[in-house]
Amino acid sequence: MLLYLHGFESSPASPKITELKNFLASRAQASELLAEQLPASMAATRDYIDGVLSRCQPRAVMGSSLGGFWTHYAVSCLRARGQPARGVLINPAVQPAQWLADEMPLREHPYTGERYQLGNDDKQTLIAAAGQLDPGAELLVLLQTGDEQLDYRAARDYYRNQRMIVEQGGDHSFAGFARYLPSALEFLNVL
Repeated sequence: MLLYLHGFESSPASPKITELKNFLASRAQASELLAEQLPASMAATRDYIDGVLSRCQPRAVMGSSLGGFWTHYAVSCLRARGQPARGVLINPAVQPAQWLADEMPLREHPYTGERYQLGNDDKQTLIAAAGQLDPGAELLVLLQTGDEQLDYRAARDYYRNQRMIVEQGGDHSFAGFARYLPSALEFLNVL
C-alpha cells in the first residue's frame, strides 16, 4: 500500500494526488493508494497517521509540503517497528513548529469548511514528531528552487544525506510532478 499525505490545508483532490491516481490506474500491478483528507490540527493528523500505520502498515509513503514532514515521520515510525518502508518528500516542510505561535487566529479550511485554531498543543505535537524523525530513513526528496512558500534551501540542507533532486524553477506545487512519478514509484518499490 502507498500512503499519500497531502499538504497543509490541501485535500485528496489536489493535482498531485489526481496525477498519482491516474498513473497508478494505468498500471496493472500498481499498489493500492490511500490518500484521505487529513485533519486540520496537528495532534489529530499525527493520530490519524499513527492509526493508519497500525492498521494498514504501508510500505511506501509520499507527501508534499507539510505532508512531506509527516511522510518522514511515518517512515520513521515504521522503521522503529522493524517494518521496511521508504518515503518520497515533495517540497517538504522542515521544522514546521517554528511557524506556529502559541495561539494562531481562527481559520477555515478551504476544502472542508472546518473552522479551527492552531495553538501551543499543535506546536508541541510538531516538536515531538520532529524528535522522532529517523535520519537514516530511506527518502527521496524532490525540490524546486522556485517554491514560493518554502525556501527549498532549508530542505536541501536538512536532507543533504538523502537521495535528492533539485530542479531549477518550478513552484510550491512542484510543477511537472507527473514526470517524476515513474522514478519516485520505482524508488518506493511500488512499480
